Amino acid sequence: MVDHIRPVTASVVALATETKWGQVLQTPHAYGVVEVYVPDGVARVRGVQLLTKLTHAFDAAPVSLAALTAIADEVMSDDIVSLVLLVPVGSTIYLVSRGRGCVYLKRENKLAKLLENADSLSGSVRPEDTIIAATNGFTRTLTQEEIVGVFDHLTPTEVAEKLTIRLHERNTDEGGAAALIFQAVEEVVTDPQNEDIREAITHAPKISRTILLTRAKAIGRRFMTVNQRMKVRRMVTTMRARNMLSRRHLLVYTIVGLFIISVILGIRRQILSNTKTAVSEILVEAQHSFDEGMALLELNPVKGRERLAAARDLLDPVIAKKLRSEEGKKAKELYDEVAKNLTRAMRVTKVAPELYFDMSLLKSGAKATDLSLFNEVIGVLDSQGKTAFTLGAVSKKSDIVGGGENFSGSTQIAAYGDKLYVWTPQGIHQIRLSDQKTVANIIPASDEWGSIADMAAFGGNIYLLDTGKSRIWKYVAAEQGFSTLFEYLNPDTLPDLSRATSMSIDGSVWLGTATGNILRFTAGKENSYTPQGADTALGSLLMVYTDDEAKLVYVLDPERHRVVVFDKDGLYISQYVWEASFSPTKIVASESTKKLFLLAEGKIYTIPLQ
Repeated sequence: MVDHIRPVTASVVALATETKWGQVLQTPHAYGVVEVYVPDGVARVRGVQLLTKLTHAFDAAPVSLAALTAIADEVMSDDIVSLVLLVPVGSTIYLVSRGRGCVYLKRENKLAKLLENADSLSGSVRPEDTIIAATNGFTRTLTQEEIVGVFDHLTPTEVAEKLTIRLHERNTDEGGAAALIFQAVEEVVTDPQNEDIREAITHAPKISRTILLTRAKAIGRRFMTVNQRMKVRRMVTTMRARNMLSRRHLLVYTIVGLFIISVILGIRRQILSNTKTAVSEILVEAQHSFDEGMALLELNPVKGRERLAAARDLLDPVIAKKLRSEEGKKAKELYDEVAKNLTRAMRVTKVAPELYFDMSLLKSGAKATDLSLFNEVIGVLDSQGKTAFTLGAVSKKSDIVGGGENFSGSTQIAAYGDKLYVWTPQGIHQIRLSDQKTVANIIPASDEWGSIADMAAFGGNIYLLDTGKSRIWKYVAAEQGFSTLFEYLNPDTLPDLSRATSMSIDGSVWLGTATGNILRFTAGKENSYTPQGADTALGSLLMVYTDDEAKLVYVLDPERHRVVVFDKDGLYISQYVWEASFSPTKIVASESTKKLFLLAEGKIYTIPLQ
């Protein structure tokens, strides 16, 4: 029989204001109260940051009063009005106060002040001693007489409820009021191993050998195969022949068995205790990350989403274990809350892309292989069918505007103004939409061309993405046709474009790649672009779209089955997610009609923009 002191705690926390915030700290190794005052109106954010820092500081219990004092001094700052830390070690209590905190000790019917303002001490507590650690806001609101008057042999939880009611009755705007009720309770711990053996020795003579064997047979039939049971029977027969199943032997077997069981149960209890402690620590850290994320969402959405994602990542391994303990249930509840708010904060919209147009309705067997958008007109190319189409982004009005043998080998289409441009190995054809007249090879094929992966039109000029030569070729519009070939990129800008997948232009040239990067070039020079704030990293294969009328950048991420939207500074805005069975290969976006258009399986699909 060994006597232990077990802490029983409860919290009293009043409503906070924008400038004053108080809270109770409870970790597996330490307890305390904090109060912060921030005139800038971000008291909650500062308070949550302080609790997070303290939680990390108490990953392990301080081994001395000096160690606890060092932690208090390290976290102390001008924003902190009150900081009281309490660490129990057996029946000894370490106490440190900084700022204008206060600590009372209630022993029997007397209440005494232990600490006030900046001070520290250590000492032993007795069973039923109660320690009240309070912030400046708490002691300014309630007097010492009012505090002692609510105890009256009540539990810490009941005392906390009464004190909370009194705080609210005052209807004060003081803010920052918080108190920890810490009661030392005597706990009698029995050594299970000794008790199990003692019980076995006491009752062993009464055990019936027949009953034991009968029960053993029933268990064997339930959990063992026929061959296994036959082996056991042979072993039992041998033991009987050697007189190994006598009452004395059964007593020894029972004692040994109970000893082994007690050892196993002890190990199991230790494992469960360690798991409980680990999960509790994760819960505290995840809760702080969640609180920080929620507090930061309006001030800094990117940082807020990062903190929510951090809380989710902390809880993921715990949820995967499917623990049935109380801590496991709390982890699941917090995980669900984090996931719900993260989805809301990340503006993740689950969509089912709808079929917008099937080109075979205009021409039998036609399949779209490329598309380009200008204003509210979509240019569509059917490479195999050697045909060019137009399609309205609003009315679905469609027409065949060009085609024939001149379009053999065509792979790219670009729309601009009243014209469509179609790239072929023989040259670039121009289709005038007003009279559907085709000017073949308005830009003749060039020996400089390597492997043309995409084409775009901007400001009347034509741009070619050449992944074979790692070049961007530019043709400037002239009075009669186009100029000769120019290099868009400056001579000192020689990027590797061999893995580029798509090109769009809004004044700058944007490239998607098969390496998970988005490239941007302005005036022929690289202008780095770094997407940030998405909950999940972009995949390796990306297609990017924007134009001079669009305010945002739309990234097709087929590996993650989504379109991710960023602003032109790289900050995350939202995303649209669909089932894995849908695999688009091209994207354009019309902010004026609030639609995304996706090319998949030779057809054009649409997603409404939120």
